Amino acid sequence: MNSQVIVVGSHSIHTHRFVLGLSKRIDKVILISNKDVQIANNVSCHIINFSLKNLFAARQIGKILRHYGAQNDAMVVHIHQANSYAYHTIRAIRKYKIAARIILTTWGSDVLILPHKNWLMHKMVCYNLKHAHVVTSDSLYMSSQILQLVKDKPIDLRTINFGVAMLPELQQCTAKKNIIFSNRLHKPLYRIDKIICAFAKLRQIARFADYTLVVAATGSDTIKLQQLATRLNIPAQAIIFTGMLGYDEMCNWYTVSKLFVSIPTSDACSLSLLEAMSYGCIPVLANLPANLEWVIDGINGIINQHVDYLLEDFIRALDLTTNKVSELQSFNRQLVAAKAMTDNSLNKFMQLYFM
Repeated sequence: MNSQVIVVGSHSIHTHRFVLGLSKRIDKVILISNKDVQIANNVSCHIINFSLKNLFAARQIGKILRHYGAQNDAMVVHIHQANSYAYHTIRAIRKYKIAARIILTTWGSDVLILPHKNWLMHKMVCYNLKHAHVVTSDSLYMSSQILQLVKDKPIDLRTINFGVAMLPELQQCTAKKNIIFSNRLHKPLYRIDKIICAFAKLRQIARFADYTLVVAATGSDTIKLQQLATRLNIPAQAIIFTGMLGYDEMCNWYTVSKLFVSIPTSDACSLSLLEAMSYGCIPVLANLPANLEWVIDGINGIINQHVDYLLEDFIRALDLTTNKVSELQSFNRQLVAAKAMTDNSLNKFMQLYFM
């Protein structure tokens, strides 16, 4: 089938992975993003400033869409995130009367946080959701929040997560060392400082004194987090700040880490969580509805009720690693296989494109 899809999304690993997977199924993928990137031979990239302050964004996007629309009457435009990326793109489609099927995939913050910042952001998100032909979310909880935002208008809403590209070999699930792994961004939302503080207390307990905390990623708080580790007298060899990691490097840390910890104040279905579970890491997660779709506290992971109890939850999680851990790892791996494989997710998106 001679096919093309236009993807609109930010310069992020999630967008890049999605486009890479799509490029193996679609003849031509056009990516409209805020930065150039080389993904595959059949992927063309166009750069747009998606800031709300860019008054010419709709015109610039419209020009790109009209160019490709002239070549393909059945245009599919898949927008990632119901923020300014969706707003500018949908305005361009409506303003220039472009024949396009609009798929809008929400990620989390654009639905769970952005609409609550102020009245204008709420209005923009609702506009985006209401003018897409199909809206997708990656968790049942986020789908429920979307329905609350657009309760005055029926929409075609599907729950589809991005999925894990492949399951690791079984032996990778059990090759564990005394490592706790965090790979969320260094922003206040993700509360990496609370993880570091709890880890400092954990190392003061004799049986956990040889544990290492690996803090991947970067962000606005990176320097503050490094300074915090110094103030807490955590030895340099006991805490590793890796910076941003490539996919293979990330998988190497999943392979050797006993625990995966993620305690943001708001989140949808985290791809990192699914990857960590598939590699046999015991998850320690914030008590958020999307996390409860994957983990039952004390059964296949730990749900942290409050950051003040994170130390106790680290200990509970580490106790799980000595009690039927192989059964637990196998269960989590099978759960991901059944509910969150990339091939299955891409099949669902392909059906939306060409239904």
